[in-house]
Amino acid sequence: MGTVPILRTWVAGELVTAAYMNTNVRDAGNFLLATPTFQGRQSISQSMPNLTNTAVLFDTEIIDSDNGHSTTTNTSRYTPLTPGYYQFGGGVGWTLNTTGVRCAWFTFNGSTVVATQNKVTACNGAATCISARTKFIGCNGTTDFVELYSFQNSGGALGTSVANEEASDFNGHWIRT
Repeated sequence: MGTVPILRTWVAGELVTAAYMNTNVRDAGNFLLATPTFQGRQSISQSMPNLTNTAVLFDTEIIDSDNGHSTTTNTSRYTPLTPGYYQFGGGVGWTLNTTGVRCAWFTFNGSTVVATQNKVTACNGAATCISARTKFIGCNGTTDFVELYSFQNSGGALGTSVANEEASDFNGHWIRT
């Protein structure tokens, strides 16, 4: 868990010590140079049922500097361990199928829909890619979690694409307290 630095208010006549400088300048700088960041992707195709809102599962971590994601438990969730506002983005890559609609959105703590996109577009002519709108979400740093959900109505189960640029991905980056 990253600790968001609290900057010191100096008083007249106070001696500046190495300990004060390290705590109040160096540590704050180090935090800002490496704020909590997550990027996950799918490397195993997921079968998405027809007419069902489904959490997208992420089995691969590109970066998880705050250890807010697990590749074995609740793999659809990112649980920020540093409190603050995060910017989330992501998308779902589908195997090519032109029937129906695809949707992607973020949920907060399993229920609140915080962003959505309802568009079908070709992605390199081989698959369909849907991106959820980027969103800022305030998280408490302990129990709050964010997930990327998807929906499709092609008439049957439809798999996600795991081709390099078409694979489903999910990312989050700490912005501020």
